[in-house]
Amino acid sequence: MPQTKQTSWNLPQDPKYHDWSKALLQAQIGQDPQLDPYLVCNADYLINLDTIAIYEFQKEPLLGKYKSVILDAKQGIVLSKRSTCALFTAYGRQCLLGGIEFQRELASKLQLQSQCVIATGKVAFFSMHAYTAGNNDWIALQQMRDFDLDGRLRIIFKSLKYNQIAYTFSFSNCSRYIGTKVCDGLYYNHVIFELGKRYLEELSGWQVKTAASDSMIDQQAFFMPHPTFEHLSLQQLSSDLLNKQHLRYGQQLAAYYELTFVIKDHQTIYGLSKRRDTFF
Repeated sequence: MPQTKQTSWNLPQDPKYHDWSKALLQAQIGQDPQLDPYLVCNADYLINLDTIAIYEFQKEPLLGKYKSVILDAKQGIVLSKRSTCALFTAYGRQCLLGGIEFQRELASKLQLQSQCVIATGKVAFFSMHAYTAGNNDWIALQQMRDFDLDGRLRIIFKSLKYNQIAYTFSFSNCSRYIGTKVCDGLYYNHVIFELGKRYLEELSGWQVKTAASDSMIDQQAFFMPHPTFEHLSLQQLSSDLLNKQHLRYGQQLAAYYELTFVIKDHQTIYGLSKRRDTFF
C-alpha cells in the first residue's frame, strides 16, 4: 500500500464538520445534503493507510443497513454493510505479516492487559475496547497528534493538520482506562517498529530511515517509559507462533478422534518435519 504525502482530506471543510462523533453521523447522514458529495457505499472496502476512523453500528445499523462508517482521507465517508470485526479480519488476512494472531502473541509477550491495537510500526489502529470483545469503534493513531479525556469514558482525538484544517474524533462509552490503553497501544506500535528496524539493519543489512513527525506514534512522551523489550525478536516470535499453531492443530485432531495419544505423536512428527530447516 504505497503512501503519498497528504495535503488535504476528502472530508467537509465547513467548520461544523470538523468535530466527528457517532452521534453526528447518526443525525446527519441521509439528512444533510452537504454530506452527500462525500458519501460512498463500498462493499469491498479494505482498511488501508488512508483510513482515519471507524464507527461501528452493528446493533443499530445506520439507515437500517450499514454496520460501519469509515472516514477515509481519500474516499471520504464510506458506508459499509460489514461489521468492524469483518473489516479487520480482512485487513489481518490480506495486509498483516503473521495476521491477527501475531498481534495477539506480541501483546501477550509484552504483558499488555488488553489487546486494543493492531499495528505495523508506522500504522496503528486503536479500538476503544479490547478487539477480542467484538465490534468496536477504531481510530488511526498515526493520523492523530494528541488526545483529551472528557470524563472517565469519553476520549477526543485531535488529528494532524492538512491544508490548515484539523479534525477531532470523539468516542463515548470507552474502556475504563482508555488513556492508559492509548499509551500502551503506542508503546506496542513502537516495539514493532524497533523489532523490525533491528531485524532489517542488524541481521539483513538494510538501512531504515526514520522521519520525525507530529503524529502520536512518533512522540515518545506518549509511551515512555515502558518495560524493556530487548529479549524479543521477530524470528523468535514467529517461531513461537508457528509452534503454537501446530500444537493447537494436534490438540484439535486428538479431540476430534478422541485419541489423546495423538497429541504426543503429532509433536514428534512435527519435530521430525522441521529437519528440512537445517543443514543436517
